[in-house]
Amino acid sequence: MLESYLKQMPLSLTTQALLLGLAVGLVTYYTFGKKKYKLPPGPLSLPLVGSLLSMNFKNPLYKQAYDWKKTYGPAITIYMGPIRCVILSDAETVNEVLVKKGADYAGRFQTYSMECITSGFKNIVFSDATPAWKKLRKIALQGLRQYLYGSKLEEKVFESTSKVMRRLKEEEGKPIDIQKYVGLLVCNVFHGVCFNKSFDIDDKYFLKLLDMFETTNSEFGNGFWEDIIPPLRKCPTSKFKRLTKIFANFLDFIRNEFETHKANFSEDDMKDFADYLIHARRQAILEGPEIENIITDEHLVHTCSDIYSAGIDTTRQTIIWTIMLLVAHPEIQKKVQAELDQVIDAGQAPTLNDREKMPYTEAVLHESMRLCTIAPLGLPHATRCDTTLGEDEIPKGTMVMVNHWALHNDPEHWKDPEIFRPERLLDADGKLAPKTMSWLPFSAGRRNCLGETIARPEMHLMLAILLRNFTFRSPEGKTIDLTPEGSLVFLPRKSEMIAEERK
Repeated sequence: MLESYLKQMPLSLTTQALLLGLAVGLVTYYTFGKKKYKLPPGPLSLPLVGSLLSMNFKNPLYKQAYDWKKTYGPAITIYMGPIRCVILSDAETVNEVLVKKGADYAGRFQTYSMECITSGFKNIVFSDATPAWKKLRKIALQGLRQYLYGSKLEEKVFESTSKVMRRLKEEEGKPIDIQKYVGLLVCNVFHGVCFNKSFDIDDKYFLKLLDMFETTNSEFGNGFWEDIIPPLRKCPTSKFKRLTKIFANFLDFIRNEFETHKANFSEDDMKDFADYLIHARRQAILEGPEIENIITDEHLVHTCSDIYSAGIDTTRQTIIWTIMLLVAHPEIQKKVQAELDQVIDAGQAPTLNDREKMPYTEAVLHESMRLCTIAPLGLPHATRCDTTLGEDEIPKGTMVMVNHWALHNDPEHWKDPEIFRPERLLDADGKLAPKTMSWLPFSAGRRNCLGETIARPEMHLMLAILLRNFTFRSPEGKTIDLTPEGSLVFLPRKSEMIAEERK
């Protein structure tokens, strides 16, 4: 790829001299000009290219970091071009960073690509720990609790699952694309929460959204050269242009919905999360007029985008992986259904109140999240000051990544980690065992997942309703492929299956 770009560059004598001067300057700076820190060890790093020559691009980075742990220890330093990155691969080290020294590591590492797609970091997910971020996060959490909690959560899930189950019954006995149906289920929950609307399975924009999620997951998850090689920003790759256009179109969709809500807003008739954001900003401005410039309408648009896209994508992938695992392990699917039949009376639907009575179903979800870690390296943190990690020194501005996949596959904490065994998450009394730092799909500390307390009951209820009504299996003569796709992400492969209605 780099060769093709170099051929396109006008390498005049002046350009060559400038490039040579830049290279010499960078090498000199990296060799002599930077303050020396006692960083965690890691693979060989060279000026300009960093550790790229030590990487095997056919092997996902989270697995390479896990292998490097055996040589260098639980914290390693790599360089992606000029970007310094510390990767953490054991529970004790992660606990020190996210919990004990959470304030030091609460920053968000900011890249050029993220700046482009977030209108200058105006969202929650990729924003640094600024006053605007703290205020937005608080407002968003309050809004989620109001519109996606308790009876409101049940209402949205029941409404969405009813539509999906009608469709599944129409297709009974036929192979279906499970990703499409689970996508509709989850998408309608968040479409309803954010904008009080819903899609049908053949809706053109719903299908466009699914395609957008699939494209961004498979391509965006592998990163951008523009973040590592600044000159490419002047002549971006086709991938960068394609994905930034997709994000811009998605943001236009969110912005149009938000502007419609703003035009029709009524304090006496707030229907959804978008209405709540408009209300919360107005109230905050009344209490402190300076908020008007700190939190703009564009911040609210990006907050809606965060809740909508992150909520849909992580939830749908977790449900898809769980169903695929249950198809591959029909004996476990039968155990879940037996628990559901024991707890739920005939003719009744599962509710949130039933959740504590169904620990095995909960354990299946937790084991699925352990075995199929949706975001193996999570989201990149950044140090907000010079700090330490054990006896090592971590400079301010260092990218820090948690290797969730390594935590979830550590044989010191999980016997036979490659095996799907929900019982491992239950205690001696058959109840769900307390959560440990070795099970960390939602991260921890100051930048933990905003929606964890909502996502867990939501997914449990979705799975319980689906398995109460259907048994999922592979078509005759076919098996489920559980090999993940992606190098920085953990994506389920397209799989057809049959949904049989339980009588």
